Amino acid sequence: MNSLSKTAYCGIYCPDCIRYQNKYDEYARKLKNELENTEFSKYAEIKTPFGANFVKYNEFIEVLDALTNAQCEKPCRVGGGCSGTPCKIMECCISKGFEGCWDCTELEKCEKFDILQPRCGEMPKNNIRTIKKHGVQHWIDLREKFYIWQQ
Repeated sequence: MNSLSKTAYCGIYCPDCIRYQNKYDEYARKLKNELENTEFSKYAEIKTPFGANFVKYNEFIEVLDALTNAQCEKPCRVGGGCSGTPCKIMECCISKGFEGCWDCTELEKCEKFDILQPRCGEMPKNNIRTIKKHGVQHWIDLREKFYIWQQ
C-alpha cells in the first residue's frame, strides 16, 4: 500500500491511530466471552466484602463492548472511513473531488476538524500543511505525533 492509501482525507496517517489494526478489540472480546461463560455478572451482583470492587461491573462491560467495536481493519481511504464509517471530512472531500483536505483552500476556517481536536489537537491540520508543502508521497516521515498526550 502506498502512502496515499494510508493517509486519511483529514491528514491523519492511519497506522498511527490507536484503532488501526489494534489487538485490544480481540482481547476485550475474549475477556467478555470468558466472563459471560463463567456467569461473572451474577458473582459481581452479590454484595460481600470480597466483591466490593465489582460494584461497577456493568460499566466495565460497557467499556469492553466499546473496545470490541473499535478497530479499523483497513485505512480510512480504502476502508470506507474510520472503522468503516465515513466522517464529514471524508464526505466533503469526496463530494468536491478532492484527494484530501490538502486540495482545499478553506482548511484554516474549516469546522469539520472540531471532532478530532480533543485527542489530536492541531496534528491533522499540521499534517495537511506538510502534505501541501512536500506532497502526499513524501510527508510521512515529517508527520506530527498522533495524539496530544504524545506531543
